[in-house]
Amino acid sequence: MANFTTENILDYLDKAAGNLDFPGFDNMNYDMVTARLTGFRNDRDWALTIEQVVSWYSLNGVEPVLTISGFGSRLLINEPFVTYFPVKYPLGELEDNQEEIPKSIFITIRDEQFTINSNEIERNPHLSDYIDFDLIIHLVNRYRARILASEIEFREIVPAELSQIIQLDNWHHPDVYNSNSEFYLPSRTKSMQMIAEVLVSGKPELYQPCEENNVDWRKWIIK
Repeated sequence: MANFTTENILDYLDKAAGNLDFPGFDNMNYDMVTARLTGFRNDRDWALTIEQVVSWYSLNGVEPVLTISGFGSRLLINEPFVTYFPVKYPLGELEDNQEEIPKSIFITIRDEQFTINSNEIERNPHLSDYIDFDLIIHLVNRYRARILASEIEFREIVPAELSQIIQLDNWHHPDVYNSNSEFYLPSRTKSMQMIAEVLVSGKPELYQPCEENNVDWRKWIIK
């Protein structure tokens, strides 16, 4: 029997949201492109990670960044989230002048090189004048699994003795930055309630989608 309850987990997540440590997908500092949720447990401890691949505005331009927020009774990090930079491409060289955008864009994802044909990148001119954000979306659509966290990165956050019990590419994420929303707190969403039940019981089948999935950048992006 687990040493923790669903109420323990949901209360922890609600407090994180109250401290602005629980990730919201409409963050003003960056744009979420894709996300993934992973739960870990044993009978003594639990952990939950939420990954986001985001376009982060830096001095170099729009940069693809992997952020991993960690929650749990035993973690290996003290800060609310950690960041990784799995994708490299020539920042600042992709200007809005179509003549200056090279036909071939050379990308490095975790030390493996890829060549992207810029003509294949779907443009969203209403989002940005530059190709950077569209390029990140294109990369996520093609190489999402390579960009998301590796086992080594997970284990820099979650102890090895906690086993992975659930992993979701889509779920109903709380609207934590909107206090007027019915789903403002994690505990008010059925998805998070069921995820907590899975972590307590060790039974992944207890999670059954029942709310509208909203892990899609189109639902959250602020432009």
